[in-house]
Amino acid sequence: MIKVLLEAPIYTQSGYGEHARFVYRSLVENKNLDIHINPLNWGRTPWSADISFKEKSMIDNSIKKLGKVIEGNNNGNVTNFDLQIHVGIPNEFQKKAAYSICVTAGIETDRVSDSWLAKTYQGLDKLIVPSQHSKDGFINTAYEIINKENDTKSILQCNSDVVVVPYPVKSVEIEHLDFELDTKFNFLLVGLLGPRKNIEQTIKCFLKEFENDEVGLVIKTSKTGGSIIDRDYTEKIIKSLVGNKNRKCKVYLLHGNLSDSEIHSLYKREDIHCYVSATAGEGFGLPIFEAAYSDLPVIATDWSAHVEYLSAPYKEGGKFKEKKLFAKVDYDIKSIPESVVWKDILIEGSQWAYPKETSLKKQMRNVYKNYGMYRKWANVLGENIRNKYEKSIITEKMREALLSDIGLYNGEEEFDLALAKQEALNIENVKERSKFIKHVLSKDLSQIEKVQFLKDIFKDKKSYLLSCGPTLTDHDQQKVRELLEDNLVVSIKQSFELYKDLVDFHVYNGGNFKEYDYSEYNPIVLEASVMVQRLGDCDLKFFIRERNFQNSISVKKNFDDWTLDKQPLLRPFGPGIMYEIVFFTLQHLGVSDIITIGWDNKLIEGDASQQHFYDKIGSGFSKDDFIDHNEVAANPAAVKTLEEEANIASEVIKDWHTWLDSQGIKLSIISSLNPAPDSVERITI
Repeated sequence: MIKVLLEAPIYTQSGYGEHARFVYRSLVENKNLDIHINPLNWGRTPWSADISFKEKSMIDNSIKKLGKVIEGNNNGNVTNFDLQIHVGIPNEFQKKAAYSICVTAGIETDRVSDSWLAKTYQGLDKLIVPSQHSKDGFINTAYEIINKENDTKSILQCNSDVVVVPYPVKSVEIEHLDFELDTKFNFLLVGLLGPRKNIEQTIKCFLKEFENDEVGLVIKTSKTGGSIIDRDYTEKIIKSLVGNKNRKCKVYLLHGNLSDSEIHSLYKREDIHCYVSATAGEGFGLPIFEAAYSDLPVIATDWSAHVEYLSAPYKEGGKFKEKKLFAKVDYDIKSIPESVVWKDILIEGSQWAYPKETSLKKQMRNVYKNYGMYRKWANVLGENIRNKYEKSIITEKMREALLSDIGLYNGEEEFDLALAKQEALNIENVKERSKFIKHVLSKDLSQIEKVQFLKDIFKDKKSYLLSCGPTLTDHDQQKVRELLEDNLVVSIKQSFELYKDLVDFHVYNGGNFKEYDYSEYNPIVLEASVMVQRLGDCDLKFFIRERNFQNSISVKKNFDDWTLDKQPLLRPFGPGIMYEIVFFTLQHLGVSDIITIGWDNKLIEGDASQQHFYDKIGSGFSKDDFIDHNEVAANPAAVKTLEEEANIASEVIKDWHTWLDSQGIKLSIISSLNPAPDSVERITI
């Protein structure tokens, strides 16, 4: 067992408290670690961490364990650890283990103090920081040291490895706060009072710009915490800035300790439209990060750590380019005020950003006037952040950073599939769960392991199944998208192109094959074809061994023999992808409802090349955009059997409906063409 000392403000409601809990959660699953915790304070922030009872019990046990070690040591010094992890600022670090790491937010300015760099010569083996901005503060700072005894000069610079591990996206169940806003359009700002967060300037600019507009500014702030004394002080400060002038705009103050669920509810409120930050500098910028991954448009100073995650690939002129997807506030870089100089932390002469008032007012006005564009940007940015900073991905990075140098990190060999499945099931949001599943399936797993992992992973969830029939586009598309946005979505073949931002699973075969682009939206992908080799980039590849109508699943109706439990590698001939893999996949996932849209299952009379939403008369689409290879209508042999295939597929719908019902799955159809019997429920949009 590796004896670990974690020194961290793990119970505090602070940025470092968040960091501490993230570090702990990265370590606790490793059975080779014997964790001891020293729970530090962080300034005057309260001890009211938003954690579960189970986790608190585990942390308390690790705290007690350290207490026993200290009791057993006569001089009170504790140094006999294998690994020390100090979460906080480097000048507080004292070496207590064979290998020592400091996890720190770094500094918000352009340089770190000499005392921080000195620690890298005093047994600090590694620094882990949340941003490149923080890393640059360490590696780009150097001091000339003069030895007065012999008049020699040397350079003091960072002597430790510096690794960047950002914060992960949180999966939070929203708990709405009960308050009302009188104004129609509202900005949000979260942060402590003080020069760095620049709340005073933000209020002044807001009041000047929106004096005659029904616009609000919601400020969640305090001086140090959630006490009544602090509330009175904070309210006095805000009132002094707002004054008594008669204006249409309003400033709202939120004060007190809020849980993660309550904070995230602010980002998701329909009456809050934009997050604004005139920050002088951030080591990471958690509130900005949370607002951005919650799809809330952001106005922010165009300098320091937060700009690292506020850009994403964005399609303009038919091409994707990296673009800053926030309203950028111009700034000047100047020395920090004398009033904020803090010995060994914020040093005299260091610099940060001074946002320009004209730019801040202009950007608030721009978002207010052109909200549709900024909302579009926010949706793209939020999706990118949720994918790139997904919890399991970032946790793995932190785990590697903490354990790789002591030989306890070997990547895929440590991956616990059972634990990953439990973690997936704990994610309530269907879309977020799907992203986590996608990450798991990217691991070096066999197909059998992947199929086992997927068993009942969406137990009792409703699913929407999109197919390529002509009626797919007959409905109000906005209403269709509203149905899909909060439910499990499986798309068949080219239907993916219309709803790719909402699709969780994508299934294709070799007929009418298209080379799908998953660079922007990356669902879980299944392929089922008669080709042994993979046709495209997929997570699961199923082989259909024969194409024989008499041996098809529709004729034999031996559904129980072809569940994914019994056949995780092979698929029967359908005919048709719905019967070969799609229904079986949804049954394996454990869904309670299958609602099909565009599953018409009927041969349209006339041209064999006009059987889909993209090639029907008047579709407005070009078929060439949807088929790259192996067009069925261009294959005489395939066209010859289309009628037989359609008849077999139609006649077996009743049997499929009965079998799915026996599996606890309700089948419903949204289609004006599907010849399903009356026993199958019809739904209209």
